[in-house]
Amino acid sequence: MMAIRLVECKSAISRSRLPGLDWAINPYRGCAHACRYCYAQDVTRFEADKEWGSVVEAKINIVSRLKRELEKGTEGVYGVGTVTDPYQPAEREYELTRGCLVLLKRTNAKVSILTKSDLVLRDLDVLAGWDGAEVGISISCTDDDVAAIIEPGACPPSRRFNALAELSRADVSSYLMAAPILPGVCDSEESLKNLVARANDVGVRKIIWDVFNPKPMASSRLNSALTSRGLAASPPHKGDRIAALRSIIHRECSSRGIELADAF
Repeated sequence: MMAIRLVECKSAISRSRLPGLDWAINPYRGCAHACRYCYAQDVTRFEADKEWGSVVEAKINIVSRLKRELEKGTEGVYGVGTVTDPYQPAEREYELTRGCLVLLKRTNAKVSILTKSDLVLRDLDVLAGWDGAEVGISISCTDDDVAAIIEPGACPPSRRFNALAELSRADVSSYLMAAPILPGVCDSEESLKNLVARANDVGVRKIIWDVFNPKPMASSRLNSALTSRGLAASPPHKGDRIAALRSIIHRECSSRGIELADAF
């Protein structure tokens, strides 16, 4: 059972170490999507003694904090959802991400949002016409049934592809985050070709990709989830295999005029 705690944050903005992002805004700690491969718990150590996804903290004062911090004139690109999903289920009730985006749009800030939820479509009224905003939708596996095993709390990939189509129709800058490409799960040539083809079908013109980051807790969760369903857990990708995967994705993207970029 998932528990939500309401907490107050001291600051809404933190420095980001991710490429292309100067600042990070994370309205929540923890994530109810409970992705088995997520390494956020390894990095943040949030509730490290508990099952990932079982506890979420909502930073109930983040909008008011952000307002004060933006008044100081902070500049740069804001990453919304760098160690949590800003559109996880709690967002339906608390609307913390929406509140932050409204403020950021007022200052004409540049923002990059990353999510695996079609709840982002609720905020099309904010995102539409915002030149400085982009939305990344994360999809690594196109099979809804397999995704239910490795991403038990997230909406199925089919709905995420639909969200990408809606963003494209609304002329919101968007991309597919094809990550993580999981060894033995979604790294076959057929899987990668299908991923790019479906992205193309919904109007995606940019794909960012990455392989699985085998942090200890993430690896343990993923292996346990796979073996419990009779699926084989494969060793992480290395060297030549990573190059081979990129070659396949690059070929499929190039043939469709889709830009491909490495996540790191």
